[in-house]
Amino acid sequence: MYSTRVACKTVRSFSAAAAAACLLCAGSAAAQSSTTLYGRVIGGIGYVNKVATPSGGSAGLVRYGSDWGASWWGIRVNEDLGQGLSAVANLESMFTSDDGRTIGDSFFNRYAVVGLASRSYGTVWLGRAMALTDGELWAVDPFAMQFTSVGTLAYGRNWGPRDNAITYNSPSWGGLSFRAQAGLGEVPGRPSGKRQLSGSISYESGPLVVKGVYEEIRDANGDFTNLYATSREYAVGGAYQAGSVKMFAGYSLIRSGSATVADASNPTAATRHQMAWLGAAWSATPALTLLAGGYHASLNRDGGNATLLALGANYNLSKRTLLYATLGTVVNRGNAAFSVEVTPDTKPMAGATQQGVYTGIMHSF
Repeated sequence: MYSTRVACKTVRSFSAAAAAACLLCAGSAAAQSSTTLYGRVIGGIGYVNKVATPSGGSAGLVRYGSDWGASWWGIRVNEDLGQGLSAVANLESMFTSDDGRTIGDSFFNRYAVVGLASRSYGTVWLGRAMALTDGELWAVDPFAMQFTSVGTLAYGRNWGPRDNAITYNSPSWGGLSFRAQAGLGEVPGRPSGKRQLSGSISYESGPLVVKGVYEEIRDANGDFTNLYATSREYAVGGAYQAGSVKMFAGYSLIRSGSATVADASNPTAATRHQMAWLGAAWSATPALTLLAGGYHASLNRDGGNATLLALGANYNLSKRTLLYATLGTVVNRGNAAFSVEVTPDTKPMAGATQQGVYTGIMHSF
């Protein structure tokens, strides 16, 4: 009897241990994690005429560049926590292919976020993330935020990362989704100092894409004193695919306060910037896409106005390798001095017309 009970107890103990081991293995299998390295490298050459010189004249400029967009590399991490919940992180850094240097003020200058993602409730990121104006408006811009694009006549106001941010990305409900972002200014005694708040709503269904975005960025005192840096921006745009042609349209309004300070980008201290755009992308062949876009911006306080016209072509050598070429002209009137490209070092004289062209190659991995 005794030996039988001992044997039975031993069998039960072994079975319990085996079951526990199986549960542990199942738990380890459920908590799968993945790390993805990705990026793109862009290089090319470009030419811009009538660049204003310190002597008061103008000259042409030939240079190496990546005007189709920035090069970057990044790391995405995802750990499955079970029941539809994941831990996520994303590090992403821009650089230039001409000298390999990092762009901006930090190493991970686009994304440095960590957070949680739920299939049912959406994703929350903590850390530096790209602005919602940047992450959303490219989809309704025929030139997808190249250097000659929707950002050109706004000095890149709708580009770039946002620091100290908390970002929420909702799931999609029948094509409808929204995002919200708050950047903590961290100015002692001034809760609104350097604060950034933003929200967007998107609808995507079949051939139709509609985007609406709002963002405000305040200065250290909590005010709006710079039209292209500390201001409010409202934007709405859409895109519609009709056969081989995709059509684009949009409108944006940027407003600063009555205490706006004049600077090189806004010499008349304008407080309102309005811009509208139209464009199209034609898939002429499976590999070749032809682009056209028109952008018109106007400013108050005698800031003048400008019209930017652009033509472009993208040719896919493969799914990862792209050849590009873009030609643009900007017509400034009055005190406006927008460049044909968004870079500030290619500004023409006030009221001047300027042309530019760039071409190159992009490889993604």
